[in-house]
Amino acid sequence: MKGFHRIKGAEDFYPAMLWQREQVFSAMRAAALNHGFLEVDVPAIESFSLLAAKQGEEIRSQIFTIEKKGEEELAMRAEFTPGFARMFIEKQRELPKPVKWFSIGKVWRYERPQAGRHREFFQFNAEVYGSGKPEADAEVINLLISSLLGLGLMQNDFFVRVNNRKLLQGLLLEKIDKGNLERTLRAIDKRHKVSRNELLKELAFLGKSSQEIVELLDLTFEDLGRLQLKGLAKEGYDELKQCMRLVRPGFARFDLSIARGLAYYTGTVFEAYDSEMRFRALAGGGRYDSLISMYGGADTPATGFAMGYATISLLLARKKLEKEPELSPDIYVAVQDGAVCEQAFSLVARLRQYKKVETDITGRNLSNQLKHANRLKAKKLIVFGKEEAESGLLKIKDMLTGEEKLVQEKDIIQAI
Repeated sequence: MKGFHRIKGAEDFYPAMLWQREQVFSAMRAAALNHGFLEVDVPAIESFSLLAAKQGEEIRSQIFTIEKKGEEELAMRAEFTPGFARMFIEKQRELPKPVKWFSIGKVWRYERPQAGRHREFFQFNAEVYGSGKPEADAEVINLLISSLLGLGLMQNDFFVRVNNRKLLQGLLLEKIDKGNLERTLRAIDKRHKVSRNELLKELAFLGKSSQEIVELLDLTFEDLGRLQLKGLAKEGYDELKQCMRLVRPGFARFDLSIARGLAYYTGTVFEAYDSEMRFRALAGGGRYDSLISMYGGADTPATGFAMGYATISLLLARKKLEKEPELSPDIYVAVQDGAVCEQAFSLVARLRQYKKVETDITGRNLSNQLKHANRLKAKKLIVFGKEEAESGLLKIKDMLTGEEKLVQEKDIIQAI
């Protein structure tokens, strides 16, 4: 019979890998809680119509659909935002605003697996509902920064590119027809993935305007401040200026080409990258003020971001910031004689109320139990036999120093 194998685009997490992943999630969770966000969870399965609504064609084509069993077509979530939006709408009237939620979990997308990109992957997602102010955008960007710093990364390890869709669209509409806007935005979003000449080719459908658009993307924030902006561009510039004032200094970089691929972004947008630009984006997000009303809820401004674990783990490994897994038992209880097995298990049960305790369940002799304790890198060793059972005296050995001490069994909890 042919053996089974892990499917393409999925990942197994053995104990050490899982421990390291949970350390990352723990740091992200701590950062979110410290910023006043509350943790929620949404179903992995939602209606396809919810997940596909208002998405770009690329994301819609990547959604894993489920074989239809009933009336409703179901699918696996490709991101958290649709589920968050549905959940918010269901309790919209009673929830105190602003609502600040985060979640950590799996999402699924049918795309080509590569370094930092899988078909089943983990995301940290944070969103704010009920504030249309730049302060809310700064809040989520600052949470993103705090999350990365909480993993041990330094200021020179990453940066956040920021832009505003109103600003970009306002500037573009001065040079191109509105009918070409979405196609132009999609091309601009590839700016850092292609050469200047390739970008010009992507924009060739604009004719002579293509060169102007490419040159427009070189403008700095200071350049824009010297222009007589008006209308949508001025509104976006003012929003972004206030936001950047409130973001932790030294992390944000203005980049007019950041457009974000998802169709629902309406204001400030941002993406985080490692400073060496070795990996794809660490995180991305922005403002989507129309989303809740599009899903049928009362008009509510919203902003948020998502951060993928796969790329973060690659960066942490490169920076040698992955913590050494702490998988070793605190105590190994070796049973010297099967006749006292019941008493030994009673001792183990007591110890396990306070410590990580391992003991033999395979019938090894004492010599092999001691070898196994060494392989597990147990911190302390207790050998339990007839003598210990009768005397009530236990010898605790420190496996690192070799130091030994005798303790009454009744005092064992205090001694460990």
